[in-house]
Amino acid sequence: MEARLANHDLAFDGADDDDDGAPMAPATYLADTRMEPAALLEADDTENDQRERLYTALEGLDERSSDILAQRWLAEKKATLHDLAAQYDVSAERIRQIEKAAMKKLKGQLYA
Repeated sequence: MEARLANHDLAFDGADDDDDGAPMAPATYLADTRMEPAALLEADDTENDQRERLYTALEGLDERSSDILAQRWLAEKKATLHDLAAQYDVSAERIRQIEKAAMKKLKGQLYA
C-alpha cells in the first residue's frame, strides 16, 4: 500500500511534462482498432445494407412522395417547401403534410 501511495499520478493520455524518463501513458498500450479489416468490412456491409433498404422502401412510396423526399433529404441542393409547392402547384403546408406522411410510411417499412 505504501508503494501505491508514494507513486505519482499519471494522465491517461500522457505525462504532463516532456520528461523522457517519465513512465509511458496507459493510452499508448491500447490497440488502434480503427483500421482492422473486419471492422472496415462490417461498416461497409452495414452502410450498403442500409442504403439498399432505404431505396427499396422509397420504391414503395408513390411517385410524388418519393420525389418530395428525394428533393428534400437526398439531393445535394435541398429544395424548400415553397420550391416544391410551386412545382406541384399546391401549398407549402400540403408539401409538409405529404413529406410527413411519406416519412412515417418510410420509417414503418424500414423498422418493420
